[in-house]
Amino acid sequence: MKVGDMLPISVYGATGHTGRLVATELAARGHDVVLAGRDSASLDALAGELGGSAQVRVAGLDDHAALRKAADGSAVLINCAGPFSRSGEPVASAALAAGCHYLDHAAEPLHIKHLFDAFQGRARGANLVVIPGMSFYGALADLLADLLADGAPLDAVTVAYAITGWRLTTASKATAAELIGADRVLYADGVHRVAPARTAPASFEFPPPVGARAVMADHPAGEVVTIPRHVATRAVQALMTTDTFAEDTAFTSDDVDASTRARSSFTIAVCAENGRSGYLRGRDIYRVGAMVSVQAGLRLAGGDAPAAGVPDAAGVLSAAGVLSAAGVLSAAGVLSAAGVLSAAEAFPAGSFLRELECRGLFTMELHTKEPVS
Repeated sequence: MKVGDMLPISVYGATGHTGRLVATELAARGHDVVLAGRDSASLDALAGELGGSAQVRVAGLDDHAALRKAADGSAVLINCAGPFSRSGEPVASAALAAGCHYLDHAAEPLHIKHLFDAFQGRARGANLVVIPGMSFYGALADLLADLLADGAPLDAVTVAYAITGWRLTTASKATAAELIGADRVLYADGVHRVAPARTAPASFEFPPPVGARAVMADHPAGEVVTIPRHVATRAVQALMTTDTFAEDTAFTSDDVDASTRARSSFTIAVCAENGRSGYLRGRDIYRVGAMVSVQAGLRLAGGDAPAAGVPDAAGVLSAAGVLSAAGVLSAAGVLSAAGVLSAAEAFPAGSFLRELECRGLFTMELHTKEPVS
């Protein structure tokens, strides 16, 4: 399917740092974009920068009718307006009401868990896909864990982030403020539970040149919610380097320019007790997150997402059926992968990660006993 044949993609929060990256990338790839948010003047200015056929739709979070109009006629709505504990539910509700798929950049595990708990029936009933955390945080580790598992159990899984040079946006700072001291979603002994935050200093051995680093245990992460959905494991823990938020410039960066904000560097490690491990290394976490959501949005808009959970005659998961701009349809016209999904439930992990690697967003390293397909 050609880009010109696809329905537009709506970007809510389009004038924020991540929203601008998403909208600009979509336009650069020749895709029609709907710019949505609360500030009419800023949206008009961005539309002028993008040129082409970018549409503007003004919608506040308390105006369901305007939010639905922002999603009307689009294949996908990408929500870039954090904190997502505030924007996620109203924007996702509007997207489903308008008949379009929904993605967001959430890192808040309670919000992600809430969408899985409260929106599953609505999404399936509407024959639509909802993917929370389709961004740098959430999707990449979720996909990497699925690639490492390759259908096999992974014992306990540890997700560890080493981030330097992070210049938080205003929205990121607001999200961090909400998460400090907030309840955590934990996964241990095969069960999810919500528990009070705790301070648990630890150490983690990242691959060279990062090496052993002090980390915060039980870092609030959506991957704790999503990985057990598709990987057989008894426990998932998330870690973050302690000095990430100790840097002087981390929380004083509201007004830095885009080039300064792009100087962050990262290592994401996903390791299992049975010896399998994988690492992603790269720069500019905001651009990487934007590209993750763009790639997912374009796949959904083009109808080439996989038919999750539907085996073919050989017992292999496939995307059999009739493809349309609305997603993957079965022979009966039902979206096989409809519902609230994690990144790895919605897309094949290997091809998704390798496409991003080919675009120069990171390098990927895998360590397994057998080749990973």
